[in-house]
Amino acid sequence: MSNNAVEVFTELCQFTVDPASVQLLPQKYCLGNLIVILGKVNPAADSSITVGCLDPKNVVLLTEVSALLQRKVKPVQLNDHEIVKAINTGHGLVQNDPSERLILRPVNELSFSPDLSPVQLLNEILGKALDHGATDIHFETYEDDVDVRIRVDGMLKGLSTAVDNDNIATITSRIKILAGCDIAERRRAQDGRIIAVYETDGKRRNIDFRVSVVPGPFGEDVVMRVLDSSNAMIGLDKLGFHKDVMTQFEQIAANPEGLILVTGPTGSGKTTTLYSALQRINTPENKILTVEDPIEYTFDKINQKQITPSMDFADYARSFMRHNPDVILIGEIRDEETAGAAMRAAQTGHLVLSTLHTNDAVRTVSRLFTLGIDAGVVSGSLLGAISQRLVRKLCEHCKIPTAPTEQQHQLFNLPPEDGRYHTASGCEACGYSGFKGRTGIYELFIPDDEIADMIASEQSIHIIRRRAIEKGMRSLLDDALDKARQGIIPLSEILRAVPYRIITAERELNRASGLT
Repeated sequence: MSNNAVEVFTELCQFTVDPASVQLLPQKYCLGNLIVILGKVNPAADSSITVGCLDPKNVVLLTEVSALLQRKVKPVQLNDHEIVKAINTGHGLVQNDPSERLILRPVNELSFSPDLSPVQLLNEILGKALDHGATDIHFETYEDDVDVRIRVDGMLKGLSTAVDNDNIATITSRIKILAGCDIAERRRAQDGRIIAVYETDGKRRNIDFRVSVVPGPFGEDVVMRVLDSSNAMIGLDKLGFHKDVMTQFEQIAANPEGLILVTGPTGSGKTTTLYSALQRINTPENKILTVEDPIEYTFDKINQKQITPSMDFADYARSFMRHNPDVILIGEIRDEETAGAAMRAAQTGHLVLSTLHTNDAVRTVSRLFTLGIDAGVVSGSLLGAISQRLVRKLCEHCKIPTAPTEQQHQLFNLPPEDGRYHTASGCEACGYSGFKGRTGIYELFIPDDEIADMIASEQSIHIIRRRAIEKGMRSLLDDALDKARQGIIPLSEILRAVPYRIITAERELNRASGLT
């Protein structure tokens, strides 16, 4: 490095980006260190080479670059976006503006051509994931290799790709640029968003990728959540509700005031159920306000808000009260403040819909108690709570009748003669997995006057649940077994989706009641 190197802050537009010169340094090295050769280098000359970097005072890096080029270097300061732009331009990688929509198409087979650029490789992986109906895409970096996996029907499956330790840094940088993340930041987690258009069968639909980047010992891991606009318009009648549950849910959703909660773990389809309910009650006569984190899909004539560091769920819920809404959707009740705001709205002439994390519908009551809501307020405001899980559907092309095992008979307390169940061996139509698509299983808890009194007197949740089942509530297990008897799901899927505690508790309850 020149002893007389001068720190200069400048802009990329003042320099020529010459591909032959840029490529004197390896692309991976440049992206990893955020440094790029600027101007046209004359190989025959002995003059210094101008390099753009974040920190012109980084003597260690500049000395290393000088040794690699065997020439003196003159550093100038550029920001990270300009450096990456120069690297991509020099290596023939077309950089999309983050505000522009990425165009993706279905991909049947991933290419392993050495001429495939990281940009093309990433586009192929995203197109392949969308072609498979993936809900998430994972890039996982290990010491000796990189795994790319996609989540389809709730289960992760590996993809065979050309992604490896040599190109993962470049691909991660590409994702970060598209997602609007800081490419120079590699020590802390970052979140971003990529807007894309998916073209298939002559049609175009919007795709949102919510990007999470987390640093690790061998590089950065990336998870991309796929939000497909076509999935938001499913409708209540397509979610897998039993007809009686569907009717009951529609009835409570037609109430002018009160609280409806959808419960279940992450990834159980709660948002889809809420959106489907909003579609059903969205009329010109209703004003609907939502606050979400994030806004997964946008709807016409529904006023949707995204929480910010300045405005959280509770802040929006309180502000909504001054906007004269009929219906309020709160993305999630996470704390006492939000729970209190939701309850006040439900008590003052508004229908409030939200989500909560509980194992079953009845335990929603005890969760509200722990959030500081008075028992009398819960009993008077809670219209209903629905607990749900997503389960994989058997492939219609390869499913076959299969008798339950002895263990399944005992676990689910099945009648000895009950053999109306199916499994699937796998075929080309389902990718040899035996499953194709998902449906929901549901438990709808609607407190009547008697149960509302039990809630107000803070009776045990076990007693309330037992009484709700005695009065006809279909539990998660009931709904799952019903779908298994219809040949929609296998018995094995129930074990994966329904908490074991619920299975054993209901088995004992049924045995005590003489039911099967």
